[in-house]
Amino acid sequence: MLVQRRMLGLARGAVGPMAMTALLSLSASAAGAGQAVALVETVRRALISGAPDPAGIGGPLAVTGLLVVLRSLLLWGRDQSANWTASLVQAWLRARLAERLLDLGPGYTVTRPAGTLRTTIADGVEAIRAYVGFYLPQVVVSVGGPLVIVAILTWQDPVAGALAGVCVVLVPASRPLWRRIMGTRSQRHWIAYENFSARVLDALQGMTTLKALGATGLYGNRLRRDALALYRATMGDLAASSSVYVISAFLMTAGTSLAVVVAAIRYSTGHLDAAGLLLIAWLTAEAFRPLLELQNYWHEGFHGLAAGKGVFALLDAEPPAPAAPTTGEPVTRPPRLALREVTFTYPGAARPALRDVSLVVEPGTTLAISGRSGSGKSTLVNLLQRYFDPATGRILADGTDLRDLDRDAVRAMTAVVSQDTYLFHGTIAENLRLARPDADLATLRQAARRARIFDFVDALPDGFDTVVGERGARLSGGERQRIAIARALLKDAPVLILDEATSAVDGETEAALREALAELRAGRTTIMIAHRLSSLIDADTVAVLDDGELIEYGSPADLAAQSGAWSELVAAQNGGAP
Repeated sequence: MLVQRRMLGLARGAVGPMAMTALLSLSASAAGAGQAVALVETVRRALISGAPDPAGIGGPLAVTGLLVVLRSLLLWGRDQSANWTASLVQAWLRARLAERLLDLGPGYTVTRPAGTLRTTIADGVEAIRAYVGFYLPQVVVSVGGPLVIVAILTWQDPVAGALAGVCVVLVPASRPLWRRIMGTRSQRHWIAYENFSARVLDALQGMTTLKALGATGLYGNRLRRDALALYRATMGDLAASSSVYVISAFLMTAGTSLAVVVAAIRYSTGHLDAAGLLLIAWLTAEAFRPLLELQNYWHEGFHGLAAGKGVFALLDAEPPAPAAPTTGEPVTRPPRLALREVTFTYPGAARPALRDVSLVVEPGTTLAISGRSGSGKSTLVNLLQRYFDPATGRILADGTDLRDLDRDAVRAMTAVVSQDTYLFHGTIAENLRLARPDADLATLRQAARRARIFDFVDALPDGFDTVVGERGARLSGGERQRIAIARALLKDAPVLILDEATSAVDGETEAALREALAELRAGRTTIMIAHRLSSLIDADTVAVLDDGELIEYGSPADLAAQSGAWSELVAAQNGGAP
């Protein structure tokens, strides 16, 4: 049997419905056995007995009809209960996985392919849904149902009952011989399916880029390779499953035939009457019916176990920034941020992304962080939001280590406007209300005015009810940025992080964004990352990173007067003049 303790744990929220499914199925098997007994009695009275009694067949015939109807209703109820069980487990598990992903945060998700995570949450849960809702209840039935019927057969004729019982035991006993092969094939199939799903999702998300690069043919070849691997894994899985089915079907047929043949021999020797022979024939077939239905769910059972590995891997994943053992006071005013000898290395990386970085951002001031790509700027932003925790050193907010603050509290005190603004498919109002769900239209209008986006939104036919499209595809880059600024204004967090917020727009749009950003920065402790000098000149302090190390730190004027990385940046963007 494909039963694992942890998989059983997934069903603990639906124990009642699952037990109901098994009970209804067992009752249907009992009704089937009763139907066979009543039908045999009908035949005996009509044809077999020494003195046929056609008038006396009404009673057993009516019982047969009632049991046929009852069994049909029980099977219908079983299917309804199984779907109810499966739906409960599906809803509970998806909610738990979504909650887990949110808890793990970007520090976890950026290291995994989006397609793999999607497959786990969507298709993996579907596979477990079938396993818990249909396979597990049938396991109970395939154990209890045949034993009851074999007991009735043994009571009718011990020899035929013993033979049927041996074959009933042999059917499930033969399956462990195939379990390792099936498990390996199912796991290969699931991995191939995950890879293909991830590849397709990447192609859909990057279709514009593939077209622009003329790389659709190249990427199409990769898709074909993954599709071929999935095809081969699927056929291997089906071949192994079919082999198990053939062996199980042979044992069921052989058991039924052997029991009937022995019963016929005993009938010919006078040890069994004709009614007993018919009863053994019908009941033997009924004894194997639960095993046959379990065989129909055998494939789903292996797919559920294969999908369970990915689901449990997600549930067991440790967040890069663990929950705080104690909860400090929430930060509600612009704090003093301080990094003390902070070192951090990404999992699997050969060298640290930050090394012994120490700096201070005074309350209500702006720190500009400059440096080449890969110098550690974005890593610093990730640490400030507790997507990760430093390997060594501390990050303090008004003297409190961020590790002692709840992750949600750290992120609640921080508003971020990044280069890659993410807008969800929905209206402008819905995207703005992500920062403040209770914001009314007047509040949205005020934030839009401060973000210099109100005139544009108000001129749209649907105003704030305009649908922006997936990732804000119906808006320009500058419009998306200003909506992000309005969203940050609505959040009204004491710490502001500007991560290349104006790098993807033209000069005219940047000027408008700088006005909006100046409005946003007022009264907040701000960390600003940018390459353009125009975006950094308003900073109170500048930190220059190179290869994860802090190489320059001071006011813009002081650093410009020195011969260093900052003065070189100033000279380069001023056309060579310092």
